[in-house]
Amino acid sequence: MDEFEQQADRWDQWAPHYDTLGTGRHHERVAARLRDLAPAGPALELGCGTGQVAIELARLGTQVTGLDASPKMVAAFNAKAANLPARAQVGDMTTIGLDQRFTLVFTVASTLFALTSQDDQVACFRAAADHLEPGGVFVVEAGVSDWAPGTRQAMSVREIGQGHASWSAMLHDPVTQTVRSQEIRADADGMRLLPLVTRYAWPAELDLMARVAGLRRSARFGDWEGGSFNADSRRHVTLYTRSTPGDS
Repeated sequence: MDEFEQQADRWDQWAPHYDTLGTGRHHERVAARLRDLAPAGPALELGCGTGQVAIELARLGTQVTGLDASPKMVAAFNAKAANLPARAQVGDMTTIGLDQRFTLVFTVASTLFALTSQDDQVACFRAAADHLEPGGVFVVEAGVSDWAPGTRQAMSVREIGQGHASWSAMLHDPVTQTVRSQEIRADADGMRLLPLVTRYAWPAELDLMARVAGLRRSARFGDWEGGSFNADSRRHVTLYTRSTPGDS
């Protein structure tokens, strides 16, 4: 099973539970901000999942295409997108391979880190650049790693209720910057495991990937509201545009 097939298998397991997992995210606000950050025109979400953001963007009138490794995620997206200018299809973020260009390509919630090698992440930047219209914007929302030096494992309690508990178990490899984890939920029906493998990248590393792909950073915020990115920021929203002669 190659890497793309492994991704599809993992996210197929997540698909039935994806919309019910509490993330505290405000998808309508993210969609509105995306619309404001990019020129008018069609948008492409990489790693679209069930369409939580893309569907909201379509409700604002933007034509949206979603791409995801998981057939079950894509099916859920398309079921929700009825009567909206949105569609999703199974595809690989490292190649994209669509016969269309977009004014906005975006990936949110650290989805870029679902690509588990630096080479694949660079390939995603290149594919995004190849699918941008002139003047288009590639928007990346990603977390900033808070793994302490030397820390190899962690356990995080997500939720405890009267009849259930959920937590995450994580193993960290600081050499490859990868984290293998299981989201675990136990309740009266038994125990459910949802696997996840990610490779985090530092903001400066992402900027270098963009330069390799012929893009340049045009803005970076600490949140979707446009707040400053600083040493205390736990995530960033970064805009990349095509490089022009003379860019350094």
